Amino acid sequence: MPSPVNIIIFGASVRAAAFSALWVGLQPWCVDLFADQDLKMRCAVRRLPFRYYPHGFEAISTQGPPGPWIYTGGMENHPALIERISEKRCLWGNGSAALALARSPMILAEVFRLNGVRYPVTLSSSIDLPRVGRWLVKPVKSAGGVGIRFADLRRERRPGNQVYFQEYIEGIPCSALFAGYEQDAHLLGVTRQLVGEAWLHSAPFHYCGSIGPLKFEAATQKILNKIGNVLIRHCHLRGLFGVDFILENGISWPVEVNPRYPASVEILEYGEGIQALSWHRAAFDPDAAKTAGTTLQKSVVGKAILFAKFPIEFPREGPWTRSLTHPKLIGEMPAFADMPSAGQLIEAGKPILTFLSRSGSVSGCLDNLKQIARDLDQCLWKT
Repeated sequence: MPSPVNIIIFGASVRAAAFSALWVGLQPWCVDLFADQDLKMRCAVRRLPFRYYPHGFEAISTQGPPGPWIYTGGMENHPALIERISEKRCLWGNGSAALALARSPMILAEVFRLNGVRYPVTLSSSIDLPRVGRWLVKPVKSAGGVGIRFADLRRERRPGNQVYFQEYIEGIPCSALFAGYEQDAHLLGVTRQLVGEAWLHSAPFHYCGSIGPLKFEAATQKILNKIGNVLIRHCHLRGLFGVDFILENGISWPVEVNPRYPASVEILEYGEGIQALSWHRAAFDPDAAKTAGTTLQKSVVGKAILFAKFPIEFPREGPWTRSLTHPKLIGEMPAFADMPSAGQLIEAGKPILTFLSRSGSVSGCLDNLKQIARDLDQCLWKT
């Protein structure tokens, strides 16, 4: 029997990607900012101190076992670093050339316009910002919604060298997951995003979870397929990538492209049985096979990220304990994930842990997640 293929995974948080890799028989070697307990139970992992993020990955990249590497959220903002690491290891992901296109809001605006895809009005400077309507100020380099805010039309006078301005679209925040190849993009599924939820103590616009898969009418599905194919043709994206979009009265407005393993992947894995890393690997390894869904009883799955409303020392025991003492098989949905070490200090506004639920509907799944959040509040804050 052949030995498992090593895969090196770098990013701010890599637990979900590591579990996806294990499910398809890859052997992860991981570095992230947290090195949470459930990740350490399954994989070789090193914690990168926040002060060394992200450039500390470069020195570490020569220390792991041989094998290709992938990156997760946040790394797409550092294309030069990705190129330097890729000189030492084969990259299963998008390099600097693709990132320069897919991460430029102005290029995306032009690409989508030329291909008949609706895209919010996007401006690089506040000089031409209309004094009517609602506008978002977005960092050019961001992840997870960090730094996004509403523009103050009376006071915005800054040039947009570090930020850009985008028309605010009222609707349901969603994310589409694609696997990109040379000839086409395959839509693997769509999820609803949880953004800035007060019951999770999240800051405004911060990503704090996903629920899915969502089902759409044929017309919406057709538009999403078109968006994916436009991105592989014009931005040359390969492997897994996500497109955040706003669903407004049946209209899909793409607002951001995440050209790497997105946070919503595990929702579709647990809900539909799709082994996403097999689809990703097939974009870079011509001998690899794609694995279709294997879950017989498909359902709606949700995950939520609880943030610290005050500084906290993570307790030794709580509702998450069984997930550590009796871990489920890889490919089976855990009740809790991304669990810090007991005694670890967590600052206010930082993520504490992730929890997951399964239901027959989106609304039922959301209700379950809210109840778990209330239970965690009782445990953590004694409220």
